[in-house]
Amino acid sequence: MPRIALADPASVPAGVYAKKWLTAAGVWDEVSPKVIPTLDVRAALAAVAGGDVPAGVVYATDAAVGKGTTVAMTVTDGPPILYSLAALPGSKNRAAAEAFVAFLGGPEARAVFTRRGFRVVSEAP
Repeated sequence: MPRIALADPASVPAGVYAKKWLTAAGVWDEVSPKVIPTLDVRAALAAVAGGDVPAGVVYATDAAVGKGTTVAMTVTDGPPILYSLAALPGSKNRAAAEAFVAFLGGPEARAVFTRRGFRVVSEAP
């Protein structure tokens, strides 16, 4: 029975997303007994790269830097994975926080995110 590595679907965001995707695809009940939960995405990637398991589900940005692995498929119908950013009102250094937020939303940082495999959106859908 082939096994599959993914970040722990009970507690790690990447695993939670993977479980949502596999559930929506109607295969979670079949796949879940084969899941080897790992500490995080990089551990799942390392398990595949090291030959401990034949396959894993990881973020595309992690797969892009993985050594000794091949991307077999890219998920295009999975749940949206969003990273939000905001300066907190109670920040002790509000000006620096706002400057950092502005920098990360600017063209230089957006280009880096895109180059690293992230899809940049202006607002959450």
